[in-house]
Amino acid sequence: MPTIFVLNVEEFHPLIAHARAQAGVTVTPGPRGYTRISADSELRFNRKALGFKPAVWYGALTGGLVGRVAEFSRDELRIVGEAA
Repeated sequence: MPTIFVLNVEEFHPLIAHARAQAGVTVTPGPRGYTRISADSELRFNRKALGFKPAVWYGALTGGLVGRVAEFSRDELRIVGEAA
């Protein structure tokens, strides 16, 4: 199950809100100061849709993740589960 941990600061609130609106994505409290975002298949985010400037975008994974980064380009982030 791909999971990311997002720091609970104002800059990352659009990422958390977007995740809450996605079918198949679960948003729950994570370790202190973080939100856990997970999905059954994959997590997918678009920088421009979130309104993130590049510096915030590239900091999106600083809280850590479970799974594998399948794509992390200037505009797309895709996290998938680890292969068995």
